[in-house]
Amino acid sequence: MTTYEHDHSKCIGKMQDLLSINIDSQRGFEEAASATKDLKLKSLFSEFSQKRAMNASELRSYIASTGEKPTESGSMSGTLHRWWIDAKQTLTGNDATSILNEAERGEDSIKHEYEKVLTDLPDPSLREIVERQFRNVRESHDRVKALRDSYRARDPRG
Repeated sequence: MTTYEHDHSKCIGKMQDLLSINIDSQRGFEEAASATKDLKLKSLFSEFSQKRAMNASELRSYIASTGEKPTESGSMSGTLHRWWIDAKQTLTGNDATSILNEAERGEDSIKHEYEKVLTDLPDPSLREIVERQFRNVRESHDRVKALRDSYRARDPRG
């Protein structure tokens, strides 16, 4: 394998990872939106789900443009995380603070994945896409965290 082929394969692997985690995040926000009775959270989670769907679509297009086949599934860890959210919602009665705690954990994961990819991404056009998506992810993370903190301050259970 030539250096170019190795670099190309490594880059596509990173984009596949980002695609998988965006699929996980989209599904997680869809599930959170359908699970909560809080209309503010339902709207916010639906918005975030749509943004992650757009990220995934953009990554799929990029991967396909290189001649590779984009993944259609999320990661195993994402599947397990969604299972944990479902189990926790059942135990806690779908309360907003618990859902926001889990949403922030998921946001920490996707934010970390973007940070990791951005440390070694030489292609300027691809870097522009990933940086734009990362700004979107960071904004969502910060909004979830702030909202979680505000709900936690109102919830005597913390």
